[in-house]
Amino acid sequence: MNKKAQELGLKNTHFVTPHGLDQDEHYTTACELAIITDYALNNSKFAQIVNTKQTTIHINGNSKEISNTNELLGNLNGVDGVKTGFTNNAGRCLVTSTTRNGHRIICVVLGADTKKIRTR
Repeated sequence: MNKKAQELGLKNTHFVTPHGLDQDEHYTTACELAIITDYALNNSKFAQIVNTKQTTIHINGNSKEISNTNELLGNLNGVDGVKTGFTNNAGRCLVTSTTRNGHRIICVVLGADTKKIRTR
């Protein structure tokens, strides 16, 4: 992940863990999250997954319904992803992609105290 961050020209992003939980040397910025998101959305499979509101998965013969936690997906015109998150240091976070009139807008919210504030 750090190699890809360097390839994308990111100067304020460094990964330590694959899960993104708080670590001293694991960090990024809102701007660089937007750059990563723009790059990732060029992968059609990724774009399809983050635009899925609900789906059924099968594990060991058992079915389970899972739902996307992005409250804007399906509720705001043009929203087509991307990801919610939370850690104690970062607070509640949301990276949202909206496509309207052929233009993509990526919005990054970091440090919200509640889901309601994050969504607003």
